[in-house]
Amino acid sequence: MTARFLQDALVAALAELFKERVYKTPGGDTAPVSVFAQNLPKRKSEEDDDPFPYIIVRLSEGGITTQTDPHKVEVVLLVGIFDDDLSNQGHRAVLEILETIQHHFEEVPLLDGQFVFVDPFEWALQDEESYPYFFGAAKMAFNLPATRRKWSELV
Repeated sequence: MTARFLQDALVAALAELFKERVYKTPGGDTAPVSVFAQNLPKRKSEEDDDPFPYIIVRLSEGGITTQTDPHKVEVVLLVGIFDDDLSNQGHRAVLEILETIQHHFEEVPLLDGQFVFVDPFEWALQDEESYPYFFGAAKMAFNLPATRRKWSELV
């Protein structure tokens, strides 16, 4: 079990979690949230629409304390929403996404049968005004099974 497998499993789980929910796009349509690993894809041209709405699953850091401890991986989720409603309340959709993720992993902490969500779940909204784009982030961590030594193969 590696951090890369965790990232892939989290991308798939979040895409599934949000497949039925749609949000505004810069092109004037609605679409489900796109989920990306580590970064947004590069645009082919300046005419391409920004990829809103999105969640980026970014591996932040990880490691083990001792050889028998689980590998703990910290993940940062970056959420971007487009909402051109003049009420300027797009932060509410960002919060809805973050709270949905938090509640999901509090209820079902086991991901893909091998990764365990561990507390805390911390979130933040951006401070600066950026209408009609709204952003938020969450930090969470997962334990991965520890690699065990193969004593029979040591010389």
